[in-house]
Formats: sequence, C-alpha cells, structure tokens
Amino acid sequence: MLGALLMLAKGAAAQQAHVQRFTAPLAGKVVLKDVEDKYNAQVYNLEMPEPDADAEQENLREVKQYIAAHYPHKNRHLAAKGTAIQPPFVVRSFVADTLPGIPPDNNMAISAGQRAVSVVNSNIAVLDDYGQMLYRKSLYSFSLATGLINTVTNQNNYRFDPKVIYDPEADRYICVMLNGINEHNWIVVGFSQTNRPDSTWNFYKFYGNYAGDTTWFDYPAIAITHNELFFTGNKIGYDQSWQEGFHRSLIYQVNKQQGYNGDTAITYRIWDSVTYNGKFIRNLFPVKGGASIHGPEQYFLSNRNFDVQNDTIFLIKVPDTIGAPDSILTVTRLQSDLAYGVPPSGRQKPPYDSLATNDGRILGSYIEGDEIQFVSASLYPANGASAVYHGKISNVTTSPTVHAEMFTVDTLDFGYPNISYASNTGGMNNSIISFDYSGPSTFAGMGAIYYDGNQYSPMLNVKSGDSVISVLAGPERWGDYTGSQPDWNMPGVVWVEGIYGRSNTRYGNYMAKLAAPFITSVTQPQQTKATALVYPNPAWQFISAEFSVPHEQSVNFSIYDMQGRVVDNLLSTWCKEGRNVVQFNIGPLAPGAYFVKGISAKGEVLLTSRFIRQ
Repeated sequence: MLGALLMLAKGAAAQQAHVQRFTAPLAGKVVLKDVEDKYNAQVYNLEMPEPDADAEQENLREVKQYIAAHYPHKNRHLAAKGTAIQPPFVVRSFVADTLPGIPPDNNMAISAGQRAVSVVNSNIAVLDDYGQMLYRKSLYSFSLATGLINTVTNQNNYRFDPKVIYDPEADRYICVMLNGINEHNWIVVGFSQTNRPDSTWNFYKFYGNYAGDTTWFDYPAIAITHNELFFTGNKIGYDQSWQEGFHRSLIYQVNKQQGYNGDTAITYRIWDSVTYNGKFIRNLFPVKGGASIHGPEQYFLSNRNFDVQNDTIFLIKVPDTIGAPDSILTVTRLQSDLAYGVPPSGRQKPPYDSLATNDGRILGSYIEGDEIQFVSASLYPANGASAVYHGKISNVTTSPTVHAEMFTVDTLDFGYPNISYASNTGGMNNSIISFDYSGPSTFAGMGAIYYDGNQYSPMLNVKSGDSVISVLAGPERWGDYTGSQPDWNMPGVVWVEGIYGRSNTRYGNYMAKLAAPFITSVTQPQQTKATALVYPNPAWQFISAEFSVPHEQSVNFSIYDMQGRVVDNLLSTWCKEGRNVVQFNIGPLAPGAYFVKGISAKGEVLLTSRFIRQ
C-alpha cells in the first residue's frame, strides 16, 4: 500500500511513503501474578555492547573526543542566577527495583488507581504508590505465552529494551519489549485486560524482519492516542554495524482496543519510508499527550543526533487512524534558534570511568494545545558540560517555529532527560523536567527542575547518589532512557524514574512523585529513604553473584546446601564471554546457608558462591 508523504520545507516536494497494513494473531495470555518464576533467576552480561554497535560507536567516540578537545570543561564560577521560580518538591519517593541489567533501561507507568509498573532490563515489577513491591517477574517469564522460548539448541530468545505506558482513558497498561536480534528478533507487546497490572495480559508479537530484507528492530519508543498505540524503532542489518547496517526508522500504528480486548488478531500498519531529501530520518520519537491523551493525529520528532553542532529539528505527523481516508504523512524541517550537539560523557569522581550519555537524540516530549515541548542531552559549549536541551515548537498546526534553551550547571553533567506536562498558567504550558546527573565531585544521582513557560527553577535534588557507578571494565553505561508521566489524578503532579549510584557502586533505580511549586493540596511529607534489597548477602529475597566465562557457552545454575546436596535447579542459559551476573530470588528457601554453583556443559565449575538466607 502506498500512502502520500508530504515534505514541508523550502523547496520540498511531495513524495510517496510506503505504508503496509497487517494483522498479527493473538500470541497468548498470561496472569502476571500467576507466572511461574520461583527464583526469578537470570544472567546478564557485565560487558554488554553499546546500543549503536561498533562502527557507529567508534564514530560517536571520535565526535566526543573532538568535543573534549575543542570544548573543554570550564568552571566559570558564576553566581547562581536569581529566580522567583521555586523548584518542584518531592511528595513521595522510593527505590523502585534495585536489580537492573546493563544498561538499566528503566521506565515506569502508574495508574489513576496508584498501581505502578516499573520495568528495567530485564524485569517487570508491580508496586503500590509507596514503593511496596507486590510482584516481580522476569520479562522472559512474563511473556512466555508468546512462544518465544529457549531450547537446548536455541538460546537466542531473551527480552530487553522494555517500555511501559498507562492509558488513562481505557484505564489499562501497555508494555513493549524486544526479543533477540537478527532472525530471532520480535517486538513483543502486552495489553492489560483490566486496570490491575497483576492480572491478565494479552500478548501479540511482530516479526522484526517482516520485509524479508535481513533487518531487525531496535530501540523502541512509544506513545498512545485515543484509539491507537504508536511505537517507533530503527531497522538494522543482520550482523552489521549501526553505521553500515542502518536501513531506516519505522512507525508502527496499532489498534489498541483490539489489544485490550484480546481479539484473535490485531490490526496495525507500518510507515517505513520517512525521509527528507531522499535520506531516511533516524530515531523518530513519538510525542505524548500533555494534560490528556492527544489524537487522532500523532506527532514525532527527530534531529541530527550525531552532529557536534546542528539546529535542525524534524516534525513528522501521521494524520489519522488506520482506517481513515487521510494517509498523508508530513515531514517538516524546522530550524531552532539554538544549536544542540552530541553530549559529552558524564564525569565521575576520579579515577572512576565516565558515564555514557550516548548521542543527542530526543528523549522526551509532549503536546498541549498548539505547542510541543521536548528535551534531549546536549553539549553546552560555554562550559563543556552535558546539559539539558529544552525546545518548544509553537504553532504546531499552522506555521511551526522552534525556540530552545539549555539548563546547565558547570560542575555537573546531565543525562537522559525526560519531560511531562504539569499545568497551564497565564496561557503558558508548565513542565517538570527530570534527568540523571553526575560530576567530578558528585556521585551519580537524579534531579528535576520546574519550567513555568518562561523561566527555570533551581535544580531539585530528587535522589543523591551513595557512590560512583562502577560495573564495567571501561566507560560505564548510564541508561538509555528514564521514565516520566503526569499523575492523572492531580494536575501539577508528575511521577519520574531515574538512576543513582548505590553504595556497592551498582545501579539504583529510583521513583519519585514530584509536585509543581504552586501545589498546595498535597501535603509535603518528610522524604524517607526506602530500604534497598540486600546485595549480595546475607539476604532474604534477591541476591546476585558475579562470575566470568572464557567464551560463550551454556551454563547450568543450581542451589546446594552445605552438605553439597542439590536443593533446586535455577536455570540453564547461554552466557556471553567475560563478566556476568546471575541474580535470583532466595525467598522460597528456608533460612540457612547455601551455595550457588554455575557449571558448564563440560563440567567446568565457573561459579561457586556461598550465601545466607536470613
């Protein structure tokens, strides 16, 4: 099927966009709380590749080396600017899930009934709004109903890059995750049947290599309109680098009501030819609604995310629902009044390695009225720091223009910002912007600011780091994204999720309920520090054990008592070369001392760790 693509810019001409319509069968159903995941055991590699693969990452490293040489860090010793704008305040905060993979890839959604779903690589947790964990399952176990199951001869099914969103109109949740790479790649989508995330979910799966062009789908981003789910991602060639293997970015448009209903088939279409001047536009970021869900049209944003300095912003619009007659997808090239650039890495206390900020792609946005606000991480040339780039697109539906500003602190670097609508005062949209931070004298933590439509507040320290982050043998992964959504019960209140450095130098995943400074109907309690799960031991619930393997191989993990008898088998899985961590829940065990052992198919003992179940 061909739909029209209209490029709106000086000298641009209309082109044809390739649009295909499909159906996907119901893959299965599952009740989350009943998922069999006794030990929640899984292995994650401590030397995971970066998201953009070898050649593109080498290009990104060269850009960052150039930035370090030409835009060195400077402490300008500037006095803090006076502002009458107060920062947001913390209503409630807690540790959400403290055992993420690498990178954390943390995201969250919370319902009007105050049930939170927190996802990380590679788990899903259901919590109440005070941080009490009700259920925690691996993404793999949660989505086994899809049939994507490992066997003795096929260990290529694993879940990663989770995203979750709450639908305030339908009072339901949607969870998107990826499975495998190359020919094993699927996009897995779960729709909750009710407003209880621990209840029944309907699963559908979409094959990454749907066109038979030996490509797979990576880096999902999601949003919803009144009738549909939209998710985007990038198509990568099998066994190719990002630079050589990038084919195009895609837009999936999915009938969400069919998903909530658990229909035997779900209708969707794919826009796979989003171009400007004949070149595919990368990293299409879907714009979420502000005070409410937007639609039926859906907007997307993109930029030149690998450039040292650039001012181009792309505004893309899918005009209507799948069955509507209007199929003209428009691409508008805009010029911002402030250039952005690839952000430098996040500094940590010497001698620890820096934190990866990735490239300058757009990471958060919303639309309210005729205005879109969006954020990304960017180089701030005057001090050489990684700053929050905050843009506003005015007159979206008529003659869009872009104005942007940056929020920076000389002694800090900011990463993975996100943004949500807070309110509208005096005709101006107010926002809460959250982000991770780190610095040469400051442990990795989580911050936020309030924007009143004209000025920024000072930074709120949402969560201080307890230590540096030190997991890998080299530059540290820091994220890939963070979470942010309005509290649908109370305008001016936003839920956020980010990363901080734990006392054991691992990642901590933190969730907070923030209120705009004008809010008076929320009592501001004393912020309490939630108790993190014990790591590594003694413990009563989750425990982790590190080990190394000389080459990729299958490893069997079991629990033994102190007499050397097998108590239970944890899992058999394929482990990557280098440092790995196995993590599992020891709650089902009786109190006492045990060993966890990892033994290769050849009988080689790769792990022996003693632990105590309290």
